[in-house]
Amino acid sequence: MDGSIDPSARAQAAAWLALADAGDAQATWDAAAARFQAAVTPGRWAELLAAARGPRGPLTSRAEAVAERLDGLPAAPPGEYVVLQYHSVYDARQAVVETVTLQRQPTRAWHVVGYFIR
Repeated sequence: MDGSIDPSARAQAAAWLALADAGDAQATWDAAAARFQAAVTPGRWAELLAAARGPRGPLTSRAEAVAERLDGLPAAPPGEYVVLQYHSVYDARQAVVETVTLQRQPTRAWHVVGYFIR
């Protein structure tokens, strides 16, 4: 794990994932960056999150595997980003990689701009 990652970015990712783990798609959408919100409606996000997470069953474990701070991402606006990857297990048997991408906002707070599970 990278010690140069702002602890508040890690904390925001953990809080956001806890909302996703609770199945609260609306709260994850509300807590995400404006760029995330502009890309997907709350209703569509709820559908996407349910389709990605629902069939996997309950979360059994999650461990941070990769943490990277970047000064930009391909095809993304300029800015400061943190990409966190987790090795997660669902329903005690389905191992996946979850990736949470956060961007530092003008307020200096971190907000999720992307979530992928595979």
